[in-house]
Amino acid sequence: MKQENNIEGSKTPRWVLWFGVLITLGSGICILWGIVNIQWVHGEEWRELAENREASLRADPARRGNIYSSDGKILATTVTECDLYLDLMNEYVKDKNGEVKVNSKGVKMESGPIVDSCFEKYIDTVCIMLHEAIPQHSVVYYRDLIRGERKKTRPRRCFLVQRGVPYSTWTQICRLPGWRRGVVQQVDGRSVVHQVRAHIYGNMAENTIGFRNELSSNTYTGLEGYYDSILRGQDGLLNCQRLTRGIWLADVPKKGQSAEQRTDEGVIDTVVLRPRIDGQHIVSTIDTRYQDMAESALRKALQMYGGTAGCAMLMEMETGYMLACANLAVDTTVHGYREKRDRNVAVSDMYEPGSTFKTVILTAMLEDPNGHIDTSMRLVAGYHNFGGKDGEIRDDHVLAGRDSLSLKEVIEQSSNVGMSALGWNIYNRQRDTLRHLVEEVFPYAKLNTDVKAPEYQARINNLHRSNRDFLNFCYGYSTRVSALQLLTFYNGIGAGGRMVKPLFCKAIVDERGSERKVKPVVLNPKMCSRRTAELMRDMLEGVVENGTGNNIKNTTYGIAGKTGTAVHSYADRRRYNASFAGFFPSENPRYTCMVVLEDIPYYGRQAAIVFKAISDCVVAVDKGLSDGAVHSVWPRLEEDSAMAKQRPVLLGGREKGISEAYRRLKIPYREADSVGEWVRYKVNGEGEEGRYVRYEVRQGRIPNCFGMTAKDAIAMLNEAGYRARVRGYGKVVSQSPSAGQAAKGGAMVDIVLK
Repeated sequence: MKQENNIEGSKTPRWVLWFGVLITLGSGICILWGIVNIQWVHGEEWRELAENREASLRADPARRGNIYSSDGKILATTVTECDLYLDLMNEYVKDKNGEVKVNSKGVKMESGPIVDSCFEKYIDTVCIMLHEAIPQHSVVYYRDLIRGERKKTRPRRCFLVQRGVPYSTWTQICRLPGWRRGVVQQVDGRSVVHQVRAHIYGNMAENTIGFRNELSSNTYTGLEGYYDSILRGQDGLLNCQRLTRGIWLADVPKKGQSAEQRTDEGVIDTVVLRPRIDGQHIVSTIDTRYQDMAESALRKALQMYGGTAGCAMLMEMETGYMLACANLAVDTTVHGYREKRDRNVAVSDMYEPGSTFKTVILTAMLEDPNGHIDTSMRLVAGYHNFGGKDGEIRDDHVLAGRDSLSLKEVIEQSSNVGMSALGWNIYNRQRDTLRHLVEEVFPYAKLNTDVKAPEYQARINNLHRSNRDFLNFCYGYSTRVSALQLLTFYNGIGAGGRMVKPLFCKAIVDERGSERKVKPVVLNPKMCSRRTAELMRDMLEGVVENGTGNNIKNTTYGIAGKTGTAVHSYADRRRYNASFAGFFPSENPRYTCMVVLEDIPYYGRQAAIVFKAISDCVVAVDKGLSDGAVHSVWPRLEEDSAMAKQRPVLLGGREKGISEAYRRLKIPYREADSVGEWVRYKVNGEGEEGRYVRYEVRQGRIPNCFGMTAKDAIAMLNEAGYRARVRGYGKVVSQSPSAGQAAKGGAMVDIVLK
């Protein structure tokens, strides 16, 4: 009886069974209703939603246009780069008992994408290819990086090795035996292959070409930013269908559509909703030959003198095209000088120019309609007190004890006292008049150049605040301008008063290859009179020949320019901004150049050396400078002098060589009075033709080499028993010791050619 009661107690209650049946029937009915609802009631809606998820409008990116240099080189273009991700997981296949399986050859079976044998065989090859593509990382760096991850207990299956790997290198790694499955193709549904902007010449002229902004991948600086709408083109719009995750196939029309549909107006492509238009190309004004020289000379000067930044610009005078624009700043990460992002020194840096601004002040005074300036006037120099403690002005350099200078000498010797005296004597009670005159000749308004860079408003301080502010303004302080504005002014002086806008783009090239020229822009057709421009050019030539710029005067073509020195920081008056601005050739100017060295412990003559390196390069490359733009090798003579009318081929040399030169030039040659190996040209009286006469070399005396070729001068000195040391090229213009001096045999004679 007890056993039966236990059996009856173990039975499931009947109500529980009925509850389970009801739950099952209810669930079934709900499922059936859901199927009916999805399939028939709302079926069309869900099918449309699914179709929209599988079909989408996708952009067909346009290819960005190239940027070319004026000499035909590609400066910037679009290239394919890849991010190299590796799947470094590697495990051995095990059986149910946890034992590692082996194949028929007894080799352990691996389940990783890159097996150990292939990994060890080609790891060095991979690292070498990566180092060749990206030299800043060594082969050892890549080997340690990859091996370190591979040795971990759980290595990552998507390990980033290097970004920005060239597409050719990436594909070579994929082709290595056993490595293809280990190279990750997509990360988070996005391909590791992408298009990037590449600068073919590396860091050269990067501020001019333009950087991609860090905060936005679709905006640029420089030419890239200013001409973005032209370079960018127009992205196409396509109907696409998704095949798998992250993969879309174009040219697939929507369901129920044909690839083309006809309307009353014609055929409509239902696949290509908007055609792709690739960007146009632009031709910059930058010449890679001049740009390379400008950067090399500027970098060398900054390294030598320890500046923090600098710029060197070269402009074509007639058009305003910028043939070179180097902007270098110290970069502690590379321990050197390079073009830094958002540091366009030429356009954005505002500074007190110092003595290069004296040309601006004097030009403005000469343009005063009241005509207060007399070019023959003499001005106080060295030291002067214009009243009170604020009125003490002293020239920083020694003027050989001179207490007065002519107006031309004030510019040549860069006298602060002389410029202050000029301003004080005439404009002390008309300070606003001088300010307005300066604003009329100098481009104080923003230039709005065609490179996207911060450009700030130039300004002049309040000249009524103190006498010191006014006096400072007279020699280049109390004003802040950019180097590009000063270059624009000097270009106008060299062009006879015609001021043009600096341009960095020369032409726009469409998809058919036809060019649309960017025409020069004239800012001011007459910033000053031609007479004023000629007076200033003569003074600027004197700066190089006789004044503070005489360290670059030995040129065959002639330079006209002005040195400048300004205190970099009033907290440390031993640090300066050195500059030199001018144009060349001085007789028929074609190019304008400006150099600025910021924060150096020296004065302004150092910038002139960079100027000369650039001008020498231009003269060597530009064959057009041989048509009379270069200075004659002969001393300047009055046009009515006898020698000017009888200018000979050579002033002296071997008689045989000179007669041959005359014969080849088809010029009548009058033989020497008496036969001799050496001859010199003798100028006869008025109305008489000069001739070559015999020249005797005196024993123990230095012979006269002036006007001879280097070959003849060296030969004559050697025959006389002396040695020669030659500097320059052309004809002999000076010698030391001078001709006729007594000297012992074997003495060294320095001869300078020009």
